Amino acid sequence: MLKKDYYVASLSYGKDSLAMLIKIKELGLPLDEVIFCEIMFDDKISGIHPKQLEFINEARKILKERFDIDVIHLKAIKSYKEQFYTKKEKGKRVGQIYGFPVLIGAWCNGRLKLQVIAKHFVALKKQYNVIQYIGIASDEEERIKQKDNVIYPLVDLGITEDMAKDICINNNLYSPLYNDDIHRDGCWFCNKASIKSLMDVYKNYPDYWKLLLELDRDSPYTFRANGETVHDLDKRLKKETSQTTIFDFM
Repeated sequence: MLKKDYYVASLSYGKDSLAMLIKIKELGLPLDEVIFCEIMFDDKISGIHPKQLEFINEARKILKERFDIDVIHLKAIKSYKEQFYTKKEKGKRVGQIYGFPVLIGAWCNGRLKLQVIAKHFVALKKQYNVIQYIGIASDEEERIKQKDNVIYPLVDLGITEDMAKDICINNNLYSPLYNDDIHRDGCWFCNKASIKSLMDVYKNYPDYWKLLLELDRDSPYTFRANGETVHDLDKRLKKETSQTTIFDFM
């Protein structure tokens, strides 16, 4: 017996995936489900940057009211903090906590996001012939991977990144973080984030920064791949914010 086609769109709340949803609805393309995977820092605090989280909450309302789209927010069973303190059961370091993700074999994206999404799709495929929409712009050909049952609507429509941006702006679905030039793809606690992004957390979200300092005391691995700990960064960022230039007095 043939399984029914079931169309699923993966959403990141970035401009490309949002523009993709808008075009899908405008063109009347089939759409059964929209999913987004949210990484949590702990059981109460989201891993999403606070400004982006505010945008996401507003975007969900717009998608529902204007396009009749309900977004399913998937979450891992464990939060980042829970996995951080989980003890390893295999390998050379049995009994040691995971701590901060190391550069090679980083556990965060895999365990807290990719595995969650994969598990969701496995469950769906037991019932349906799942067809996935992915929001990649037509001028990002290097990111396109030809797979069965995967559709790239923006590529098929010839919509570039700039065009996707305009589509989102016209529908009030353009994240303010694009304008702030803050790292958008990772969590606020990402150890691969730029110094500019970490400075943003240090200056504007000190309670969050304190949480990283607390983890830093227990991690068997340094926060940064170059050997810097969160405490090292704390001293560095404190020094940088205290420095003044002639322009500060103008």
